Parts: sequence; C-alpha cells; structure tokens
Amino acid sequence: MDRVKAEAGRAPLPTRILLICAALAVIQLSTYVLLTPVTTALAAAAPPAYALIAGAHTVLPLTARLVTHRAGTATLTAAFTGIIAAALTPVGWLILVPALAAGAAFDLVMPWRARRGSGWRVATAAIAAGVLLFLVSLPVFSSEHLTGGVLTATLVGRVVGELIAVAIASRLAWLLARAGVAPAG
Repeated sequence: MDRVKAEAGRAPLPTRILLICAALAVIQLSTYVLLTPVTTALAAAAPPAYALIAGAHTVLPLTARLVTHRAGTATLTAAFTGIIAAALTPVGWLILVPALAAGAAFDLVMPWRARRGSGWRVATAAIAAGVLLFLVSLPVFSSEHLTGGVLTATLVGRVVGELIAVAIASRLAWLLARAGVAPAG
C-alpha cells in the first residue's frame, strides 16, 4: 500500500477534508444563488462593479484551501460548487470555467502542504486569481465595454475583489480552525 502511495506522489485527500470541501461548497452555492441577480445585472451594466462584487463567489473555495492546508482543495470546492450551480444558472456548465480558474490559480500559487500561508503568498494567490478571472471574462465583454478605461477598471476590480475575498477567507479559516474544524493531518 505504501508503494502505491509513493507511486502516486501523494496520499489521497482524507474523507474529513473532502467533507469540509463539500460543506463549504454548499454554503458557497447559497451565496452564489443570493448574489446572482445582482451580479448578472452588474455584469451587463457596469463590469468594474461586477468584478469587485464577484470576488464573493470565491470566498469559500479559498477558505477551503486555507483551512485544510492541502493543495487542490480550493479547486475541488469550486468544482463542487460549480457542478451544483450549473443546474441553477443560465450559463449552465460554463459556470465551471471561472470557478475552476479561481480555485486552480489559488491552489497553484500556495505552497503544496504549508501549515500556514504567508501573507504575501496568499495575497499573490489572490492577485493571480483576479488576473485569471479577468482574462476568462474578456470573451463575454460587450463591444461598448471594450475600452481601455473599462478594461483597466475591471481588472483592478477583479484583483481588489479577490484580495477582499481572501481577507474574508483568511478570517473564516481562522475561525474554523479555532472551532476545531481544521483537519489534524
């Protein structure tokens, strides 16, 4: 059995971590459902405002990564959320693109199995997620919003929105760890 784990390069995620990711995904889905009417209207009318508020859609996947200290948990939590949200959104399965982009960016920038993410590493991960989310959103911009000012403001909104999201996620992770939710290993 140890040989199989060694060949795989790492141990699979324990059930406790999977359950934490699933629970956070369900809570994130609730947030998504509540915010979708607002973000849909803002996306069409004011992309920079949408970009700032859309950071709320990544709070709990980022929290999963910070509370579990395991690579892949932001992406996994985002995938759980996106799969369920696909049935509730007009864009269907396309919702997985931004969800997975943000989770993957955060997971890739954070250390693989760090007990604590340093502040600069967490901020860098948030900035990477914000830039990637901006790039993913470019194909759906309307022609009247494809101006230098709107694009720059939207990019800044995405980055600031993700920095706010990671600040909230950091606080939630601290509270969850304090409550004993953080896994032992």
